Amino acid sequence: MSVIDDPMLALIARFVVEDIYDLRIPDEVFLQQQVDEIKRCVGNTEGEERHQLAMQWISEHAEHYRREWQKRELSRIVLDRRCADCPLIHRGSNKPYCTIHSRWVTLLKHYLANRIGSERYVEETLDLLYHHKENLKISSISAKVAHR
Repeated sequence: MSVIDDPMLALIARFVVEDIYDLRIPDEVFLQQQVDEIKRCVGNTEGEERHQLAMQWISEHAEHYRREWQKRELSRIVLDRRCADCPLIHRGSNKPYCTIHSRWVTLLKHYLANRIGSERYVEETLDLLYHHKENLKISSISAKVAHR
């Protein structure tokens, strides 16, 4: 499923995932998992009642299910990735992320769990990047002074 309904998740996917094709999960996988969920919900009912329960589940839960499924799939793909410019990649570190990425992952997890909204997620991510940029400036100035 290559369409992500949540605009914030779509934006994150575009910036974090180097190859957007990594996000293309076959529609059959999504549909089969949704059918399995519907089967669990209708249980052992038969005939018309089974059909009615399935249609009721679709009308009440399908949109939410799709959004939650997209969040799970995106987090599965994105949370384990390192940024292309991560300093740990060049140092050969076995740590999964640099400090900035680790903090961002925490923010993303809060967003994916609906603990924070998209506005707060954006504000805190920008604040995180701003402070990181300021720290880089200080480090750069300190390095220049030390080399004199």
